[in-house]
Amino acid sequence: MGEPHRVGIVGLGVISRAYLKTLVGHPSLRITAVADLDPARSEAAAAEIPGAEAMPVERLLASADVDTVLNLTIPAAHAEIALGAIAAGKHVYAEKPLAVTFADGRSIIEAAAAAGVRVGCAPDTVLGTGTQTARAAIDAGLIGRPIAASATMVTPGHERWHPNPTSTTWPAAARCWTWGRTTSLR
Repeated sequence: MGEPHRVGIVGLGVISRAYLKTLVGHPSLRITAVADLDPARSEAAAAEIPGAEAMPVERLLASADVDTVLNLTIPAAHAEIALGAIAAGKHVYAEKPLAVTFADGRSIIEAAAAAGVRVGCAPDTVLGTGTQTARAAIDAGLIGRPIAASATMVTPGHERWHPNPTSTTWPAAARCWTWGRTTSLR
């Protein structure tokens, strides 16, 4: 199977727990470094991950022991972290959104292409079963030509459970851009 792919995680907030549950112990991956603005959080995470070292973000991005940066920072920091990782020759996988503006997203994609590295991003809920089923019905002409649409969220959002809900918001235009791009994929 070869050597495991080495991952450095930047951002150890709420969503990191879900990622760590999946990644720690995966035979093809090894988490080698973790970084957070809160050094105590970095140290605590490193203590729970065999072989991981807590370090400042800048050091993680420059580390020869990191192949891919897993960007779990707040959305407002996604572009800065991604561009720094790409400049250091690292692949990047980000929690959604890839960036908060179209210009930042384009910069990330262009920088990755120029550097010969890969960039990926967690899919938004538009790639889920409900939205994709509706899209397939529309594409198949099952309901005719749509002239209007409405959606309602019937449960409270993350503002009810997230410890810092304002850190997860980004401009509505970015959400619309992301939705349009991801639902256009075939």
